[in-house]
Amino acid sequence: MGSLRGNASSPAHRRYERYPVSCEIDGEVFSGYYWVAGMILVVSTATGGTSRQLANRQPDDLARTLLRDMLLASRERAATPPPAP
Repeated sequence: MGSLRGNASSPAHRRYERYPVSCEIDGEVFSGYYWVAGMILVVSTATGGTSRQLANRQPDDLARTLLRDMLLASRERAATPPPAP
């Protein structure tokens, strides 16, 4: 009789190969990592991450774009003053 449990030799989660990614904003270089899980590209840094469907784009190009967009959005949020009480 077969076991009802999953295959004990397979990991509980997959480890995806990570690749370095960097971009330059105002002369400062920022870096992180990206990996592809199925058709989703994930970018991660020490301060956060984001993801998007690949949709026929080159992973390294999309990763650079996502990293830059994420960093610029973070800067914009930090520069926006809180609403007045």
